[in-house]
Amino acid sequence: MPPRPAGARRVPPATTRDPRLLRARAGGLRASRSWRPRLRSTLRLAAISLALLGSGWYVQDVMTTGAAFAVVELKAIGNSRLSEGEIEALLDGLKGRNIVTTPLEPWRDRLLSSPWVREATLRRALPGTIEVRIAERVPMAVARSGDTLLLIDELGTVVDEFGPRYRSLDLPIVEGLMERDGKPAPPDDAHVALVAEALASLRAANLLGRISQIDVRHLRNVTVLLMDDPAVLQLGHADFGERVLAYLDMKERLVRMVDQVESVDLRFENRVYVRPRKAGVTFASMPQVPSEETVEEALAEPEDVDGQQ
Repeated sequence: MPPRPAGARRVPPATTRDPRLLRARAGGLRASRSWRPRLRSTLRLAAISLALLGSGWYVQDVMTTGAAFAVVELKAIGNSRLSEGEIEALLDGLKGRNIVTTPLEPWRDRLLSSPWVREATLRRALPGTIEVRIAERVPMAVARSGDTLLLIDELGTVVDEFGPRYRSLDLPIVEGLMERDGKPAPPDDAHVALVAEALASLRAANLLGRISQIDVRHLRNVTVLLMDDPAVLQLGHADFGERVLAYLDMKERLVRMVDQVESVDLRFENRVYVRPRKAGVTFASMPQVPSEETVEEALAEPEDVDGQQ
């Protein structure tokens, strides 16, 4: 054995009583015992999860297959002209279906197939009620189609055939929307748009209840008849309500001037042309009026910019 270097320190051999080894063994013993509580916690969590999954599956099974969640009632909201019986007829087959799993969009499409229904929504109300919210079309006029009269809404859409069940409605008659040369014909987009604009303008002026007839045969010259007034009012293709109001403002002066008025042309700014009903009518004198309200009488009806009479 080689000699030990001078000043080297002798290290005593390790024994089983070395504190470092004792701490290591003690720590190892504690670590070996700590997995058991963790295992118990894991098993407890797994049991709770399985219980929740099982209860969720049971609830889902009950809600999707149980008779307790079948549709038993249809609750109609917002309907006026469309009866509850007609709504149930449109949704025939919905009762008895599962309220949770049944898609509602196809049933909404069935409701929209009714001409009376403008918009519809269906909402589930557990356990067994479907709320049916209806927004109906509002009839605004009666369109003539040959010998048939049809209810139309503010957009010119046909709602229903006019009959005794609607006798309480007091609506103007629309000529020329569904006829061509006196024969029934489907409406085109231009005439539908013109009728919609005329109805909206007259309603905005609070005049729709005073209108007896609206004639849209000529796209650029809508004519109307008022209740209890035989004069035909020619309104052009815009500002319908404003032009009827202008006529009502001057009506008394026109009556004093002309005994029987056949038509009044209101298509031109600051000019009004009046045609007497009988040829050879003599105009009565009237006081001078301001220039902006001057009335020009003409036996011959003027042509507009398109050459229409």
